[in-house]
Amino acid sequence: MHVIHLATIFTGSLFLFLAMRTRAFTKALFSLRKQSIDKIEKLSLDPTNPKAWPRLSLVIPARDEALTIETAAQSLLKIDYPNLEIVFVDDRSVDQTGVIMDRIAAQNPNVKVLHIKELPKNWLGKVHAMHSGVAATSGDYILMTDADVHFSSKSLKKAIAYSIENNLDFLTVIPDLVTPTFALQVMMVQLFHQATIFFNPRKINDPSQKICYGMGAFLMFKRSTYERSEGLEWLKMEVVDDSGFALVMRRAGGRLGAVSGLGEISLEWYPTLRSLLCGLEKNAFAVCQYSMIYVLTGILATWMIFLGFTLMPILTKSWGYMGFSFGCLFLYLVAVEQQMKNLMNSKLMSIVLFPISFLLLPMIFFRAAILALKRDGIQWRGTFYSLEDLKANQRMKMVNLVFTSKDPPAANRLAYKVK
Repeated sequence: MHVIHLATIFTGSLFLFLAMRTRAFTKALFSLRKQSIDKIEKLSLDPTNPKAWPRLSLVIPARDEALTIETAAQSLLKIDYPNLEIVFVDDRSVDQTGVIMDRIAAQNPNVKVLHIKELPKNWLGKVHAMHSGVAATSGDYILMTDADVHFSSKSLKKAIAYSIENNLDFLTVIPDLVTPTFALQVMMVQLFHQATIFFNPRKINDPSQKICYGMGAFLMFKRSTYERSEGLEWLKMEVVDDSGFALVMRRAGGRLGAVSGLGEISLEWYPTLRSLLCGLEKNAFAVCQYSMIYVLTGILATWMIFLGFTLMPILTKSWGYMGFSFGCLFLYLVAVEQQMKNLMNSKLMSIVLFPISFLLLPMIFFRAAILALKRDGIQWRGTFYSLEDLKANQRMKMVNLVFTSKDPPAANRLAYKVK
């Protein structure tokens, strides 16, 4: 058989495999909007019942967000949760962020503000802000989130109910991404999809697994589990802090969960395509373990697959091979379209243009790697961090797939229930 025919069969089979993986993810992912809160709602009517709604603390770190922090705070105060504490962390802001936070706290007894004036050595700014914020909470459950995340009125009740019903120590919610421009949506669909290829939500809930995943927009966990973990100090120089925190909870023997937040929790992660490029300057190279070999290998493999679909079927001059190859691609795009329906309100055309974003995304990672090497580090939240320090303190070896030398404690390898 000619090498072109073999290449066509290989690329077609690969995308057929990816279609199956994507379909499995979609079937396994629970949607938070389907979660019932009736059982706990009834219990909460009796204030003396210890099984009523547990105390929940929100930790929101912010730096120089004077233009949006008040709107975000007012949105949080409208959340329907009976036992809620909100902790704002002013992370070395040089604008009026801290002043606005203090004014809001003075008007709302369930709001407190923590001001950070200096960043300790060998700490990333946001990780230190989260660490400090968690230390200031009093809740049985703690939720680390961002000021630009929007919650429906019942979303926190549903998250707590899901965690209790499934006996979880850690829950991350994949937010519905708001993308103001179509070009940004095309890239974000690709970015989110690739992040899901490496894990299955059911395996995340299995305490015998090592796989971990976290979305920084929503990281909710039990205080009791956190207190027996290595804590955020273990991640003090970890750029990929969200999945890194999931790893912390896994290492403590915690039971993890991941659900879709479509219709309940939303986030405008980046307002423009340019801001996406700048944002990925921080963590794209970290995902590749600060290795240019990994970056180039990823680019080469991606482009070879892309060329396998665009050129090989045509070069075979065979309708049979072309039909097989493009048929597999069609099945893959259908699977992605169904997946995105459960994750975000994406347009069909963003899926049709999927091959283009598939080709371009590696170049964004390449750009981030070149800039990090040129600068010998990254600039984040007003502080420069050298590559030498980042490499020496990296905890995440791969985002979404984490292999550690330490297995979860045997006591936590119990039968588990997953919706």
